[in-house]
Amino acid sequence: MNKREKTRSSLLGLLALFATAGCVDTQITGVILEDDIEDPNLMVPFVRGINSELHDNMRDFSGVWWFGGSATDDFNNDGVSSSGEEILEYRNYSDRPGNFPWQQLHEAAWAGYYGVTILGNVFGDESDAHPLTARSWLISGWAERMMGELFCESVYTYGPGAGPLMGSNEAYDGSQTVQIDSIMRRSVNAMQNALAVAEAAVASGAAIPDGDARIFDPQKLMFAAHGGIAQAAVLMGDWDLAVQHAAEVPDDFILYSHADPVVEDNGWFDVSFQNDDFTLWNTPLHRVFYDDPRAPWVKCGEWRSDTLRTVHGPRGDIRDTGRCDFAAGYGGEFRAESNSMPLYSSLKSEIPGLLTRPDGETGEDADFPMVRGTEMLLIRAEKALMDGNLGQFASLVNQGRAVYGMDPIETPTTAGALEYPNALDDGWSILDGERYTLMHLEGRRFADMRRWEHPYIAEQHVINTRVEAENGASRVVYCMPIADIECDTNPDLNCPGVS
Repeated sequence: MNKREKTRSSLLGLLALFATAGCVDTQITGVILEDDIEDPNLMVPFVRGINSELHDNMRDFSGVWWFGGSATDDFNNDGVSSSGEEILEYRNYSDRPGNFPWQQLHEAAWAGYYGVTILGNVFGDESDAHPLTARSWLISGWAERMMGELFCESVYTYGPGAGPLMGSNEAYDGSQTVQIDSIMRRSVNAMQNALAVAEAAVASGAAIPDGDARIFDPQKLMFAAHGGIAQAAVLMGDWDLAVQHAAEVPDDFILYSHADPVVEDNGWFDVSFQNDDFTLWNTPLHRVFYDDPRAPWVKCGEWRSDTLRTVHGPRGDIRDTGRCDFAAGYGGEFRAESNSMPLYSSLKSEIPGLLTRPDGETGEDADFPMVRGTEMLLIRAEKALMDGNLGQFASLVNQGRAVYGMDPIETPTTAGALEYPNALDDGWSILDGERYTLMHLEGRRFADMRRWEHPYIAEQHVINTRVEAENGASRVVYCMPIADIECDTNPDLNCPGVS
């Protein structure tokens, strides 16, 4: 198949194409029956296909990282590409997001729940200790979490409360919206199920399906489930639950979403390396955290003079540094897409342990981390900061920095408060910087800004001065509304305007 042709698969496509792990070029003919799927020999590729439904939310050009990052200071969305025009540093945008990743997140969550059901039918009681079942639960839990991180509310086609319901369409109430705490309860529920299955798999000495320890190792799935509970619990404000499970994850642990290089690529790499759709110029990574090894980057272009300038300018004022030419594997660009800002590109997909597994592919085949031990340390550090324990806060932050060979911080003298730009002069400022750099460009920043009511949004700061000049001041918006695709097709919803 043509590797560059990577359309998003539907659930029907998932069921029909499980044997090719998400490849979507196959022509579907006839009806795929569950009896055709329920074969023990097909369950590994079936779950790989489900995993692709999750990974699509991360790797796509207009995925979670792009939508969420455009609304924050993660990157400078230049807003002139088709996807950029739709988002345009979302807080200045007066309409709803059109579709992706709304549809894909619901699809991934549904697919994971469906996988649990099919695995139960195939393996019976053995599915309660099977790594494939644990992975399916994880996929649903991650998809639910990402939905809650990005959107203000959601609409479910599968069951109330925190439990999946694989029932008839009559059970669907399309007018029922669910606030973020309910979304996160669903994520916690899925992760708790994943944890129970993974622990049972470890206890029984279950074999690693297909020998693929990257995504099916029961021990790794167990740590990932602990981390998934902690992530969702933070967004629920349940800090006791978050800290309890965060403490179970080793400091150097990472579990990735895992891309299949035959049929998927990392759109983040394409946009950052081979194109000019966004730049890191004028972001905190450029201004404050420029030498942090967790978020490396390169200057492809630079201002000919006044390199400290903070506003956009004419294209002739930007020179090519020669660092990002085709011979080095880049796209040869040195200006961001509007040609009014220098192109600063991330190197995160090239460094093992960041967007690349230590033994994994780089570039367009790099994966996305879903759970890190170092993030768990920052969850525990945040709770210590909230409790006023600055010594414990610094100790936990330094445990995480040690994983990357970084110098320790000194214990802050005060908890302080968030500010923008970040002065790094107190506990909250340090925590803000640590989370920003550790999970940079991974779609996590928007949720942090939401729960903190971050001054970047609250005080209407911008990093793209061109967008501000063309659209006016940013609005104070901490989450995205229900997407147009739902509003347009769901007769039970009356979606108000968002402008």
